Amino acid sequence: MIQATARVLQNIIEIRVGGETWTCRPVVSATGAITRRIASLFSTVYETYRSTEPEVVYSTVSYHVKKDEIIVQIGEQRWKTESSLFGPITFEYGGLPYSVNEKLTGKFAVIRNGQVIATGELGFRSCVIREYPAELEGFLTNLSLGFLIRTLVWEMFR
Repeated sequence: MIQATARVLQNIIEIRVGGETWTCRPVVSATGAITRRIASLFSTVYETYRSTEPEVVYSTVSYHVKKDEIIVQIGEQRWKTESSLFGPITFEYGGLPYSVNEKLTGKFAVIRNGQVIATGELGFRSCVIREYPAELEGFLTNLSLGFLIRTLVWEMFR
């Protein structure tokens, strides 16, 4: 199970993947302590740090509001989601097309070739993904961070 939780007062997002904890911090280029703190509250770009290597950036996840797109970058590899007005979110991973069908209740399903391969639920400050193939764990962990950033951004501008 992947469980992402926003710690708003600490300005981080924690993700538990099995027994491992990832810490996700906003990327901010502003100078000055107060300016950095304020800018990080509105950040849409986060770097992830795994508990096994806490000083090394594992991945970068960003959300772009205008296109409603999540971009995941791990090393040199890069993936992005595509959204349509009333359709599902789609992405390609490992050469295969996937879609994410969302409901107004916050529940969603990740679908490949017409079959549900993972289910999840998105709350105000949390995202949980269950029952997924092991080979997708790293990518879905980053995608859960993207969904959480997206939710936090929508809440700010609502």
